[in-house]
Amino acid sequence: MEISRIMELKLQGYCCSQIIMQLGLEGMGRENEDLIAAMAGLCDGMHRGGTCGTISAAVCLLYLIDREQAGFLCDELFDWFEDSFGSTECDELIESNPLKKAAVCGGLVENTYLKLTEMFEDHNIPFQKA
Repeated sequence: MEISRIMELKLQGYCCSQIIMQLGLEGMGRENEDLIAAMAGLCDGMHRGGTCGTISAAVCLLYLIDREQAGFLCDELFDWFEDSFGSTECDELIESNPLKKAAVCGGLVENTYLKLTEMFEDHNIPFQKA
């Protein structure tokens, strides 16, 4: 289900960070159009190829869902992300080639969202997978 929802959001013009947050809000049974709009600031490594918008949004989502466990969970998430993808930097992930975004980012977003839901389940954090 995640990949079809991710594609749907992508076709609506959402970027990686917006997709992660939208899926997270849906999992919480909430809506927040202003937050989704603001998440665009994290797209494409803050539009400079820096820290990937997917991991940045995932960290924001962790703090939105459970501030008490977020610091601990961020360490776990960052370690997993770096182990899985080799970097947290957007330019490195797409090898400084914007044409590779389509091939790389969809799977990266999907796998990160799945990891988040797994972490929520493992730590008994109430969340309904979107």
